[in-house]
Amino acid sequence: MGLNGLLLLAWVTAAGCERKPTSAEHAANAQRQVAAALANFDSAVPPGSRPPVPTAAVADAGAASDAGAASDAGAASDAGAASDAGAASDADPHDGSQHWSQWRGPRGAGVAEAGSPPVTWSPSEQVLWSAELPGWGTSSPVVRGGKVFITSQTGSAEEPVLWLLCLDQQTGTVLWKQSCEPGLNQRTHEKSNLAVNTPLVTDDAVYVAFGNAQLARYSLEGERVWLREYLRDYGDPKMAWGYSISPLLAAGTIVFGWDHHTGPCFLLGLDPQTGETAWTKDRPIGTAHATPLLVTSHGRELLLVPGKNRLTAFDARTHDELWVYGEGSGPYNGEIISSPVEHEGEVYLQLWRQSPIHAIRLHPDGAPPTNLWVSEHPGPVEPSLLVYQGHVYSWMDNGVLACLDARTGVERYRQRLGGEANSSPVAAAGRIYLSNTAGQTFVVRAGPKFELLSTNDLDERITATPALLGDHLLLRTDSRLWLLGEKRGQVH
Repeated sequence: MGLNGLLLLAWVTAAGCERKPTSAEHAANAQRQVAAALANFDSAVPPGSRPPVPTAAVADAGAASDAGAASDAGAASDAGAASDAGAASDADPHDGSQHWSQWRGPRGAGVAEAGSPPVTWSPSEQVLWSAELPGWGTSSPVVRGGKVFITSQTGSAEEPVLWLLCLDQQTGTVLWKQSCEPGLNQRTHEKSNLAVNTPLVTDDAVYVAFGNAQLARYSLEGERVWLREYLRDYGDPKMAWGYSISPLLAAGTIVFGWDHHTGPCFLLGLDPQTGETAWTKDRPIGTAHATPLLVTSHGRELLLVPGKNRLTAFDARTHDELWVYGEGSGPYNGEIISSPVEHEGEVYLQLWRQSPIHAIRLHPDGAPPTNLWVSEHPGPVEPSLLVYQGHVYSWMDNGVLACLDARTGVERYRQRLGGEANSSPVAAAGRIYLSNTAGQTFVVRAGPKFELLSTNDLDERITATPALLGDHLLLRTDSRLWLLGEKRGQVH
């Protein structure tokens, strides 16, 4: 067979490749999905129209899921919203509880500071409501003002139909739905589709992106205000896995990255009222699927942009480049899926897929950061990191959870939970919530010693990152959206 043949065989075996649907199957699935979506939007979509659950981890095969950022799938992912453009605070004026209005919630951290979500549930227990979704997707739900927003895709990979849904937070009733402009198509990984980017919702609008690099603003009542199609504006670079970056509100503009393997590449700021380009910053050539992170450091708002085997800091208001950490070229052209996280002036990140975890400390006046530590072992490909109560949690794609000391980087434990992971972990009430693609969500006690509190199975694939809503957990499986918690009083 020769060396090249042996290497190819080893790669195929490790990647767990499986048969893709035939053209006839794609066409049949598309007909069923579109007919179901258009004839009765709230009806169930046949399970056969959803992709197969991968049987082995694809650690090096580049899946963009909004599970992590990719989130997921990967990837999928936005960060903290600026208060001067309609996002205001994370306090809900209706009931005083938190919003979950962007990728990974407040500050893009995946952490709820208040509330106590459930520890155990099943398809028949602790279910406040469960809503059928048209088709499927890997984007995460967002919530604001008593409304839940989520995207989905029906149709085939060749002729996708894209949807934005708004549901009542109390009952799960669909308030409205919009069939979004299909735009130019884009190739995606089999674990994902074009409904990969998590929406951003403010006090007066919802901003929705899809994996074909289009971005739109809708009113909270479902009227489209504007639409941008980057493939028409800048040309189609024919990305391998689509665009997984979620919209981010920073200093009065909607930030969206235009990163790909052929160039030119930009960081773009859009006027939220018109969708017109307010500013652009040139970027090195290279692919990135990770959503930038907005942080406040020493009274200054910084926009931290991953990708190109580096983390680049911009002043969120002037858009000046302040510093670059880890500049250089690396495998996969510096491609990155997981998003950085920040806690008390320290940022935890990876520079490219499945690379070591870096901890850096931010400094005043735009000075370059100080490196605190680099992990001995690599972090995940798709799930983003979680920093909670003094520890960094690395939820690996192969279902292994690693816990590191946030100050020193010393690994406290490494425990296999099982399955494969695309979605990112979240935390509340001293507990870590981690989902795998087999439909299981593990609840682990936070701290330096591993303690599994429960394993909960919803019997359907999970690739989207959950939202935390006080005492409730909002979780997306392939075909349904679940609000989980104790049935007492009003939804908080």
